[in-house]
Amino acid sequence: MYSNDLKIPVSAFAAGLGDHRIVTALCPGGKERMRRLMNVVASGRIDLGVLVTHEYKLDDIVAAYELFANQRDGVLKIAVKPR
Repeated sequence: MYSNDLKIPVSAFAAGLGDHRIVTALCPGGKERMRRLMNVVASGRIDLGVLVTHEYKLDDIVAAYELFANQRDGVLKIAVKPR
């Protein structure tokens, strides 16, 4: 999400090579879809905890970001805990 206008340098985008177009849209029903997903999680019908492959303390958040940014060690999701 962008709070200001997003400026795309069109000359660098296609550089005159090929037929390119930019298509944008809002996610239709996004709020409703998220509400339904949260209801499924709250009901216990799905356990998203299995997606958490690593846990870090808040003091080690820089290492957590570095791991995730470089997609090492089979990382899917990282839980950052206060202590």
